Amino acid sequence: MDCLWVKIYFLCLFYALPLADISGQVIQDIDGEYIVEVVNNVSAEGLVNSITSKRLSSSNSVYSCNQLMKAPFNLWLFSAKNSHLSDDEIIDWLTSQQGILSSRKNRLITSRVIPDDSDFTKQWQYINDGSSGGTLNADMDMDLAWDITTGGTTFIGDTIVVCVIDDGINAMHEDLLGNIWVNHHETPGNGVDDDKNGYIDDYRGWNVSTNSDNVYSGGTHGTPVTGIIGARGNNNRGVSGVNWQIKLMALNYGFASEANALASYGYAYIQRKMYNESKGAKGAFIVATNASWGVNELSAADAVLWCSLYDSLGSIGILNVGATANTDTDVDLKGDMPTSCGSEYLISVTNLNRADKKEVGSGYGKKSIDLGAYGNQVYTLTRTGYGLFGGTSGAAPHVTGVIGLLYSAPCNIFLKLAKSDPAAAALVAKDMILHGIAPNASMENISTTGGKLNANRALKNIMQLCNTCSPPAGLVIQKNDLSFKIYWHNEQGTSKINLRYRPNGSSTWKEIINVEKGRLIDGLKNCTEYEVQIGSDCGFLPSAYSYSKYITTSGCCDAPTIFALESDPTDLGIKWEYALEATFRLEYKSSGGKWLDTIINDYFFKLNDIPECIAYTFKVSALCSRFGNISEFSPEFNISSYCGSCTGNNYCVFGRKDASQEWIESFTINNIVNKSGTSVGGYRDFTGFNKIRVDADKEFDFVIIPGYAGSPFPDYFKIYIDFDQNGKWTPDELVFKTSTAVTNEVKGKIKVPLKAINGFTKLRVIMSYEQFEGPCNDGKFEYGEVEDYCIQVINKLCVNNTDVRVNSIEKNAVTFFKFKSTQTRDVLRINFRLKGSTDWILATGRDSIRIAGLKECSLYEFRYQLTCDSLFSDFSAIDTFTTSCKSGAIDQLATIIIRPNPANDHLTIDMPDGMSLKEWMIYDISGKVILMKNQTEDLSINISGIKTGVYFIHLITSSGHQSRHKIIII
Repeated sequence: MDCLWVKIYFLCLFYALPLADISGQVIQDIDGEYIVEVVNNVSAEGLVNSITSKRLSSSNSVYSCNQLMKAPFNLWLFSAKNSHLSDDEIIDWLTSQQGILSSRKNRLITSRVIPDDSDFTKQWQYINDGSSGGTLNADMDMDLAWDITTGGTTFIGDTIVVCVIDDGINAMHEDLLGNIWVNHHETPGNGVDDDKNGYIDDYRGWNVSTNSDNVYSGGTHGTPVTGIIGARGNNNRGVSGVNWQIKLMALNYGFASEANALASYGYAYIQRKMYNESKGAKGAFIVATNASWGVNELSAADAVLWCSLYDSLGSIGILNVGATANTDTDVDLKGDMPTSCGSEYLISVTNLNRADKKEVGSGYGKKSIDLGAYGNQVYTLTRTGYGLFGGTSGAAPHVTGVIGLLYSAPCNIFLKLAKSDPAAAALVAKDMILHGIAPNASMENISTTGGKLNANRALKNIMQLCNTCSPPAGLVIQKNDLSFKIYWHNEQGTSKINLRYRPNGSSTWKEIINVEKGRLIDGLKNCTEYEVQIGSDCGFLPSAYSYSKYITTSGCCDAPTIFALESDPTDLGIKWEYALEATFRLEYKSSGGKWLDTIINDYFFKLNDIPECIAYTFKVSALCSRFGNISEFSPEFNISSYCGSCTGNNYCVFGRKDASQEWIESFTINNIVNKSGTSVGGYRDFTGFNKIRVDADKEFDFVIIPGYAGSPFPDYFKIYIDFDQNGKWTPDELVFKTSTAVTNEVKGKIKVPLKAINGFTKLRVIMSYEQFEGPCNDGKFEYGEVEDYCIQVINKLCVNNTDVRVNSIEKNAVTFFKFKSTQTRDVLRINFRLKGSTDWILATGRDSIRIAGLKECSLYEFRYQLTCDSLFSDFSAIDTFTTSCKSGAIDQLATIIIRPNPANDHLTIDMPDGMSLKEWMIYDISGKVILMKNQTEDLSINISGIKTGVYFIHLITSSGHQSRHKIIII
């Protein structure tokens, strides 16, 4: 059997197992793509020129930047193909640029559909007579709901639009004709943005991949989703959607990525916003969006922008529906996007079957999932006909369809609210659905409502708004410090409102009778999550009380966030940030050592005089002063002291790999054993964790033991060692490679060449299911793992015994002087590069070397080595120098004040009004940089660790102006 088919076969068996049998799913990042949020009305296209001009790109790197949306957020997709920089380095660089608010990786999204093979051919979800294994009345009561309205327009004549974000639709389907939305304010094909909405020729909708209105291609998934919401009803053919008549807006995300999904929401936002502002003359009256797709096990905390987008859509009157994962997962714990997002303008849906039970393979969550809806084996449209459709992809559009139906209800009070306060109307519509659920035993304690969608009860709740007694809707909880207030948008008439609350997990409720709007509930415990419910004697609630909302009081003592790790040849530092007043307990240990701890009052910790190439592990806990509580420890962070070329060079990096099926369990080299196991993302860096020493011109043994989640897969293995320490691997530095794929441990010997340079260098081990060439990232490489190590080559035949110093610095040049050397025939080799560049530039000479053509006022790195006939010595540690700035630069920004001067502990930078600081660096009189920081709002500098003497501080403002000041540290 072909290897690829063997792989697929085993994967199919693996994913067919219950979720409890697997450790989790890997969120799939898209290699080289980043979503960038930019300040309003600012273009991000300059990022491409900036990254190139600053020499952060290699010769084969390709960068591009395209706008995803203009509103409600200014979002761009930055693409970096064949970049030598890691994801973290690119994200840090993007975030540091002027006008950039945030940046993060783009991710794949997946459709949430499960294949069905039943022959059940009736729309039982509307009226269930108990046949074909169903349960009598396990349905939505659609027949009763249609007695009130069948959809289409509001009571005052607005055309109701529901937006389906998916893979397109077949608009020519016989059961969609007449219900497809088109933009009548746009003339198709004329190349002009007729309605001035920022989209050219968007007559049929928008395809964000092609930047056109090509939304009618594809539709294998989108057509059945659309059919559930609004297949034409009462037309003597096919099936009926929840709405018999409605306008269905198609947004095709094209390539299934998070960036494209967000861009699709941007189109819906613009169209509804234009409708509101033009009083219906332009745009579209979009009341809901449907997302039958998402990202499994992605937490809302890692998708803040996505959740904020729902808040923005809600602010103009759009309610959003999301299908949860098709896995038996508690999304409260493991996360899911979009359904773990806590936006008030999102309804999260899981999947019920015709036996009136939650499907085992569907997500749940007491705080995240609102309700269940019928989605398993529902009968609806296929792309070209009719058939079965299922999964949470089928459940969500039933809820979306009911939202559209609510806006067609003959209740003028609700429609006036939709005009005067669209955001409030969206919250009212959400509450009428959640108030109106029908209790369902399989949904109890795993959803906010404990029930299932019921179209009839939701519509009757909306109709109650036009009666004298209605349940409170549009509920909003305003959280304060240790209290909260509760509000609702509608006038409930004679309804009596009760409230109850309890610490989450408690069995005892505290009940308050006859609550009025704005009632203050105080006396709460700090850092406690509370469950809150509202009751009413009017309308259709599942019981005396309705669904649950959750709030958490302040005063939590959360773990600190470590945001910087710093190292130089002899020191290690770690920094963290914290919002509350606290002291901190820091624990740390060296590789193989015991944990040590210390109490710190600052946000920085530094270890001095660390031996070369030693790794330390750090973790920090907060001791919060207000309530005397103690946080958990932060995640552990590893950092190594300087390991020569191994850490000084910028080696090529790998994109995210799937190491859940096969990984490097352990790697033994020269009798040093490193047991690692699997990793998230398929990469591990063991810099400084093992003292691996090898002699030049000798052989040493190695053993690679692979690990597997189930049955072994045949994999390829290879090892690279950078013997010449130039930061790149050449073909002759491939020291081991399996000729065929193997499934067991790999043993061998490696010969270190005589020419190998003395000192630390990088060793890379690669285990891959796919065969590919080279030591760097490759599009073919998907399954497996990569591990990097530092090894120390011992080669005494050529030793660096000289001392090279910076002799003079000019604006565009620098001169080096060889201070001492015991060898007479040696040649001095100096490698230099602009800080941040990956490629070293070589200059050679005897006793002194002058390098011209440098950029003025710029920070450079350099290192040096000697030649010994045909051999090269080890490199010196990397040092820095800064070229001189333009004359007069000191006086250019004379309004900046550095105080105190002289100083001994802290310096403060006083900036004039309207000017902000982008970067500062402190360097000594030889040009060596002592401290530096980019993109900073912190104008207080801790200089307690700098020796006494005369220094310079170089400032660069956000506008590009530069200033240099002499400082004295005492």
